[in-house]
Amino acid sequence: MFLKAKRSREWIIEEGKWDPRRNEIWESLFSLANGYIGVRGFPEEPFDAGPTSPGIFIAGVFGQGENMIPELVNVTNFLSVDISFEEEKFRMVPEKISDYSRVLDMKRGLLQRSVVYSFSGRSTRLEFERFASIAHPHRVSQSITITPLDWSGRTSLWFWMDAESSWRQNSLLKFLHSQHMGRDRILMATEAEHTKIRVAHACRCASWVAQAHPPKAWTVGVDAKIGFRYDMVLECGQKAVFNRVTATYSSIDPDVTSVERCCLDDVRGIADIKGVVYGVRRRRHVEAWSRRWDNSDIRIDGPVEDQKSVRFAIFHLNQVSPVKDMFSGIGAKGLSGEGYRGHVFWDTEIFMLPFYICSDPNAARRILQYRYHMLPGAMRKAAAMGYGGAMFPWESAHTGDETCPPYVPDPKTGDPVRVLTGELQHHVSADVAFGAWKYFLATGDGAFQEKELLTITVLTARFWASRIKMDQKTKRYVIRNVIGPDEYHEEIDNNAYTNFMALWNLKFAAEQAERMLRFHKRSHLVRELGITRNEIQEWGRIAENLFVPGAGVEGVIEQNDGFFKLDRVEPGPLSSRTSPDPEEIRMRMIHRSQILKQPDVLMLTVLFPEIFSKKIKLANWKYYEPLTTHDSSLSPGIHSIAASDLELRTKAYSYFKQSAGIDLTDAMGNTRTGLHFAAMGATWQAVTRGFLGLRLEGSEPVINPRLPTTWRKMSMRVCLCNIKYDIEAGHDACKVRIAGEERRRIDEQ
Repeated sequence: MFLKAKRSREWIIEEGKWDPRRNEIWESLFSLANGYIGVRGFPEEPFDAGPTSPGIFIAGVFGQGENMIPELVNVTNFLSVDISFEEEKFRMVPEKISDYSRVLDMKRGLLQRSVVYSFSGRSTRLEFERFASIAHPHRVSQSITITPLDWSGRTSLWFWMDAESSWRQNSLLKFLHSQHMGRDRILMATEAEHTKIRVAHACRCASWVAQAHPPKAWTVGVDAKIGFRYDMVLECGQKAVFNRVTATYSSIDPDVTSVERCCLDDVRGIADIKGVVYGVRRRRHVEAWSRRWDNSDIRIDGPVEDQKSVRFAIFHLNQVSPVKDMFSGIGAKGLSGEGYRGHVFWDTEIFMLPFYICSDPNAARRILQYRYHMLPGAMRKAAAMGYGGAMFPWESAHTGDETCPPYVPDPKTGDPVRVLTGELQHHVSADVAFGAWKYFLATGDGAFQEKELLTITVLTARFWASRIKMDQKTKRYVIRNVIGPDEYHEEIDNNAYTNFMALWNLKFAAEQAERMLRFHKRSHLVRELGITRNEIQEWGRIAENLFVPGAGVEGVIEQNDGFFKLDRVEPGPLSSRTSPDPEEIRMRMIHRSQILKQPDVLMLTVLFPEIFSKKIKLANWKYYEPLTTHDSSLSPGIHSIAASDLELRTKAYSYFKQSAGIDLTDAMGNTRTGLHFAAMGATWQAVTRGFLGLRLEGSEPVINPRLPTTWRKMSMRVCLCNIKYDIEAGHDACKVRIAGEERRRIDEQ
């Protein structure tokens, strides 16, 4: 039995005692993905013992949802099964199950479940395994093993391909056609509502029974729900194994003319006799995971739970790494649920991108190319709001246009609450440019610099130049009516983070544009962008005279105009997790108070650590940290880094634990709708940027370790300018060396 195999605790997430009330949370935690397709950890069989949200998602496949807002499409359930024993339908009923286990094997990328089901004095062991292939991103495979433990008799299994939408709240999927293809294959095609993105699935099924002929597959079902049925008589202890591999393609995949033909070609081949083909695909998948772990694992000599939680973050970030030849952003929930409709936020560039820059630069480039390809949508948004250049949306989907809903329901009353972030969260434009810059610093990718980086920075600088206005009284440029990272203070003027990022964006764009005019003035891109020295000088003049809130007498930077005049109160009672008041009333009180949802000024000290002195960092930490509710999952990880920079090791470790537990403990109370990928990126940064003090901006990695006292040492591999380095750091000594050979030893740090 595969679930009895010995595993290291630090590599697994185990459900343990079954609690059906928490099923949706475990479905998110046990999500599998490979960058192309994501599968929630829902049970294969119909489930009615508790809440469930089955979900299978394809990167970039959106439909048009309520209020014409794009939503990630929940596609055909190609893992659905029915199982019966002597006409008794298998269901996860508490009084009928025992010896239950469900395990996510992060080292091998496998989800495994085992249960003993009892009825009428008869017991049967059922074992389930599935994986979303890293070796072949279009394939998802599953295996089911049935073993009667103390009886003999008739057993039946149905493999379904189910596009019916009874378990979806808002179906965005339109059924087109389906067909049984011979004795072991099924083809089904569907289409996303309004966007007309076509999706096809083809599965190939196989069966094997110990010491017996495999049962015949009977075709069952019609139209949107079709499948195969297997009937057999099993003896006590006789195993029956059923395998299925499913190939999925969409019409937005590159070089695809017929999604149906691609699917069928993918599953064509020899029949799966005794699970040989399944085993080969499984082995290739596990080998591909081994290669990913070689480049991304962080090994901690410390508490097992710390090691496990860091690997949990790395595992899921690896799972949503965009596949080759596809440019897709990573949504706030990745491919693990319908939360945030699958939209991409600033989270991707600021919180997640550093992980990919460090471990998989090619994936980082694809993430940024998503933004590059979405520039037309960003330019449409800027034009619609009366600005020039490119204004990246607060929420982005498949076109690059703004997809932020104007209203969301109050979680307590259900009443509509106005959402202003889509209109006023402007710092995202600079955040994207900042991420592109960080990628270039760590890779030296000259081709990217002269195309994507230049284009993004020039067009975002044009946006800022049109957005920033002169204050006639002070004769300084200002940015009015925005929302900063904090989000709890709306329609504010001169947000410190926004103004600083805009200033950086203008200066950096001027540098890049000037470089191109100096060395590549005949470049077709220079001509297409219409770059002139007059415009470059204008950016410099605006940046030189842009008001950026500075450190006051005590070193504290005012978050925005008038922030210091607001009431200073305790943040706890106004937190979204503790306040009993409706959202409108709670926000009204927050707007009058110095209460933060997440770091704002502190974000600046983390992104630009060399700009601010330790004295200023400490002053702002002491001022803003007590005012923060941490109502955003992004908050604890950034606070951990800020604390590490100040050598506040106890605080840094405490905030790291909070960040690492966002999903594992369902700290925000919404893990059921999908995982918090930005928090995972922040957790990874709390370890690498915070505890290790890692910098990837020079000719070789630079570290400044300040490990938690409970960690004896840590080690990892990083990639800098196409060279891989192995790093090991402890409290007394550390090593940085090119992978495979010693590079440098530093003693007595």
